Order: sequence, then structure tokens, then C-alpha cells
Amino acid sequence: MTSTGPDPIGLQVLRSRLQAVAEEGAITIERTAISPIISESRDYSCTLLEANGDLIVAGGAISHHFGICGHAVRATLATHGDSVAPGDVFFCNDPHNGGGLHAQDVVVQLPVFVDGELVAWVANSGHMLDMGGMVFGSWSPDATDCYQEALRLPPVRLFRQGEEQTDVWQIIRTNVRVPDVVEMDLRGLVAGCEVARDKLVGIARVMGREHLLDGIGELRRRAEHEMRRRITQLADGVYRYTGWTEWHDERYEIPCTMTVAGDTLHFDFSGAPGQTNHFFNTKPHIITAQIVGDGSDVLTHDIPLSQGMFNPVTVHCPANSIVNSNPPAPVASAHIDVSLTASMAAHQCIMLAVAAGSSDVARLLTGPVAPSAMAIQTWAYTTPQGYPDGWMMLDGAMAGTAAAYDRDGTDLCNFIVARKPILEAIDVEMLEAWYPVLVDFKRIRPGAFGAGRFRGGSGCNMRFGPYGVDAVVGQLLAVREHLPPNGSGGGRPGSVSEFVLRSGAGEERALPGKSGAVVVSAGESIEFRIGSAGGHGDPLDRDPDAVARDVRLTRLTEAEALSVYGVAIVDGAIDADRTARTRATLLRERLAAARPPSRPRSAPANEGDREQPAQTIYPGVDQRGGTAFARSSGAVLAHAPDVWTDGCPVLEQPLDGAVVERSYLDPVTGRLLLVEAVPADAACSVVSNPRRWTEAAPA
Repeated sequence: MTSTGPDPIGLQVLRSRLQAVAEEGAITIERTAISPIISESRDYSCTLLEANGDLIVAGGAISHHFGICGHAVRATLATHGDSVAPGDVFFCNDPHNGGGLHAQDVVVQLPVFVDGELVAWVANSGHMLDMGGMVFGSWSPDATDCYQEALRLPPVRLFRQGEEQTDVWQIIRTNVRVPDVVEMDLRGLVAGCEVARDKLVGIARVMGREHLLDGIGELRRRAEHEMRRRITQLADGVYRYTGWTEWHDERYEIPCTMTVAGDTLHFDFSGAPGQTNHFFNTKPHIITAQIVGDGSDVLTHDIPLSQGMFNPVTVHCPANSIVNSNPPAPVASAHIDVSLTASMAAHQCIMLAVAAGSSDVARLLTGPVAPSAMAIQTWAYTTPQGYPDGWMMLDGAMAGTAAAYDRDGTDLCNFIVARKPILEAIDVEMLEAWYPVLVDFKRIRPGAFGAGRFRGGSGCNMRFGPYGVDAVVGQLLAVREHLPPNGSGGGRPGSVSEFVLRSGAGEERALPGKSGAVVVSAGESIEFRIGSAGGHGDPLDRDPDAVARDVRLTRLTEAEALSVYGVAIVDGAIDADRTARTRATLLRERLAAARPPSRPRSAPANEGDREQPAQTIYPGVDQRGGTAFARSSGAVLAHAPDVWTDGCPVLEQPLDGAVVERSYLDPVTGRLLLVEAVPADAACSVVSNPRRWTEAAPA
């Protein structure tokens, strides 16, 4: 029989071999690096790319690295062009000039030649403990321009045709505070490149160069085809989600509009504010990498991330804005505050289209992703020999995941799927062995935040202080100080991040979430409570047994169980009658305290709408013909093409300063349909307009 297409078994074998190459390169990095941030926390990646920079496959822990390495390679090609030769190794770290996520996440690139032809690249990225600048760790909230932040290099050679470029190495060593550690970690990235290159060349020798390239191209095309197929399962239309980035009491609106058209997704951040002198300005290549990386966790979580997932997606970031900045804008947190909020907003736009889409994708429904709730810190001290040293506290990245439509969120974990390895914090014993610090406790943060029928996972709560040194000096980099991550489908918001400085006498003082040069002296300690994601569904619909279990596990108090979930628990036992009465009372109290709908509707748009098949507009809200109904009561909320939230009573409660928790209620039952934590003067953060809804309007 004559073959009519590529051998599917052979393609799968090739895909597995390429994945193994990337993982071997990644393992090499981990085994040769010396700083705990790489060897223990696994903040690195190994990426294989085509000759033009298109992503083939990647290994390691940080999927956001995978999407930015192509940008680095294309910048290197634009700068060095035809001079790229076998044995070259390139370095870059400046997001403004071909670099990756921020200056510390350096990108080391090695071109792969077979028979004199450039066939691929290996691009490895890892977080360097320090890259110079005004503070140890190169990550200061006090920096007001990129020139203060770190040593910034465009694509330059570390090796030229196998010969080490000692002048470039010396520039790097001279500008960092821990040159021995940074050099060894950097050489670990080079070693990972070389291992992956040798393995890739070995595959080419066995398969033949042209067969290898043909196979890589076919894998890319198939991944793109599958990504496009899954996009078609979403409901065509326009979806909007607005997030906010904070700088103490300042608010920066990050509006995202997603258009689903057939097999394509377009994300538009028009309306984003202009670039600022705060350190969280970002770049389009970072936002795109995070949107596709996080979005593919939903749509193609069972397929390795590759260029095929990027091709159906376009992203617009207006020039000279906070999402598309230029020097001198500081960018030390280019991948955290604004960019993660943008990615979270894009992720929720996808979820709106998931909810309105086919039943095949509705099972993927979950709330806003939790990385936007991180509170990372960097800490520094002086060694007995008088040298600077320090570490990054990645325990601050351990937020809880959002709840899904059918399950609670996961504690101490900020990704929603297990397709990729997870960034890890250093073990307490390892932290105390490496650095002059003593940990008082590390635990899951208790509290009723993220309440819902399914609750959000909890973040990390930890307290530590200096041990054996006079003081440690820290930079606090919390993302959410006043605005917690929202829930979904009626779930309540999660928690904000908090820092507390505790004196030797036990007195406590709250610290701003973004603080530079925080001194913790001997005898003092600092506690952080990481923000966590929101819940899904009305908390009054949560199984009382699940609430009682959370009380037994000390996640909730009995008082919180009663006031938030309406579950009466006495001495560990559920009082079913009191629970039923309390829940009914809470529903009535919501309606009594809410303001009336801005556009109340009492009847369907057309007499036959109630008999039409139900199609979801938002979890708990159905479209039947040209009318939107509350699912639990059948109450009419809107006529097409009006926004369904206009038909809901609205309940507002103050949260923190000018921030409110705003709830949109079923006008009959009082159940929560949508809850958002927003600035008091903000419009609704969610707009879901499937095309079938906007086209259902009468002519």
C-alpha cells in the first residue's frame, strides 16, 4: 500500500524524541547550576526552536519562558544576521532590546548547524540571582527608569565559533554582586544548550536533515490545526474582561477585548494607560507569551506548547502604553503585575467564550488564574567576609488556584493544569541551610476568602527572621494590595497579599505590598500572607459537609462558616434546620440591601423565548431566543443585545478604601450570579457578547 501522508507513528516518535532532547537540556541546567533558585526552585527552561525562531518544543518548569525565546532568537538574527556561525553562543537580557521576561531571566541562545546549514536554535532561560542595578536582586520597586534596574545587554556573543569572549564575560562579572554564582548559573545554561544541540544533531544524523525538518514542520502544522479546531468550539463573538494593576492607591486599568472569529482569537488592549515610571511596564512579546501559554492550558492542555498554538492568535498592544513600553520605562516586573493581569483578563475572556461554547469545552470552565496574586520578595545581607549575598523568596509565588465549575481550587499552586512542571519553593531546611534565616512557620493560609459552591485554593502564609546576621534587607513585590482576584459564576473574590513586620516584643506593623529597602533586624521577623484566587458559584450552594470539613481542618472558623456559607456548625456537627433557615435569611437580606436593576425586565422579548433551547451566556445565565434568563429562577434579565447584568439587583460592600465587592443577583432568589472586586467608580468588569446574542436582537 502506498502512503498518502506523513507516518503518524513516526511523527509521534519524533515528537517524543524532541521532547526528550529539551528535557535533557533542562536537566543539565538544573544539575550544573549552583543557586537554589535554579537547582531547587527550577526557575529555568530549555527551548528548541526552528531556524527562524518558531517554537518546536520546550522543557523545564516555566512555560512563559517558552514563548519569549523566539523573540530573543529573532532579535539575535536581526542584529547578527549572516554572521551567525557554528560554535556561537549568544546572550541577551533586556526586554527592550530582544531580551526575555525581565533582566534577571537571561536568554542564552545557541544556533544548531547540520552540514553547514542553520537548522534550529536552542534557547535557554534562567533567573540569575543578581544582574546589577540599584539593589541586590535587580528588582526594586523604587526604580523609576530601566537604567537604574540592571545591567542591560542586547544580543551579544558569549562564544564566537567556540572561543569564549572574555571581555563580555568580564562585563557581566563586573556588574553583578555575586559574580561566582551568576557565572556558574550562566555556564549551566550554556551547558544545557550544548547537550540539547548534540542530541538534536544526533537525531538529524540518524533521520537525515531534510526528514527532520519536514517532520518538525508537520508537527507544527498539526498542532496549529488542532488549536484552530478547538477554537471553533468556542462561541463566536466579542468578550471583554477588565483587570487592574495597583501601585499603592493608584489604579491602572487593563482592558482586554477578545474576538472569536471562526478558528482565530484576537486580543485587543486598546485603552491601556500610557507607560509609567513604575517597574511593571511590559512588552507585547511578554503578554503574547503569557496569553498563549495560559490560554493553551485551557484549550490544548494535552498537547505540548509549540508555534502551532501561537499562529491562530493575534495580540494588539497600543504603542507607548503600559503594555507596549519603550525606554526609559522600568521593566523589572515586566512579566508580573501588568502582564499577568493582562493574561488573566485574556484567560477570562477565553472562559467567557468557553461558557458560551459547545458542551465539549464547557468542562474546562475555571476562574481567573492565580499567578496574578503573587507576592515575591528578594532579600539581601552582608556575609561575615563583607560580601553581598541574598536570595529570592519564591514561597511568595505559591498562591492558590481558582475554583472550577466542578471542584475546589488547589492550595499553594498557581497553575490550573498539570501539563507542565510547577515552579517550586525551596524547602525550609534548604533555605535555612543556605541563608541566615530562621523560619517560624509555613502553612496554608486560613480564611473564608475565595468562597463559592467550590472555593478557591489558599496561598502561602509564612513568617521568618534573620539568624546569625544583624539584619536582612528586602524588596517586597506584592501584586495585589487592595484588589483581590475575582471569582467566577457567582463565586466571591480571593484575598489580597499582606506583609507584617513583627518586632522582638511581638508588636506588629503592616507594610505596603510594594516596599523597597525593608530592614528586618535580629530579633524581628516578617510574615507574609499570599493572595489567593476566587471561588466558583454561590457560597450558599456549597455542600454543608464540605464546609464542615474546612472547619475541622481549621481553614474556616465556625463563625465564618455561618456568615459566609450559611452553615451552622456546633461542636463539629451540622445543624441542618438552622443552616436552611440561615441560608434563606441571607438570600432575603441580599435582595433587601441591593439597589434595583438599572434596566429591569419583566417579560421575554418574544412570547416563544421561554420554549427555546437554552444556551449559556455566562454561568448561571441562559439565552433563550432573544432573552437572557437567570437559570435558577427563570427571571428575565435582558433583551438582546443588552448586557444581562443590567437586569440584576446590585449589592455593593466596601472592601478596602475605594475598592468594593459588587454582586449581581438573581432578582427572584437573591443568588449570586457575578461577584467582582473593583474600584468603586468602575463599570462592570465582564461583558459576554456571543454573536448569536447580538444577532438575536429584533431588526
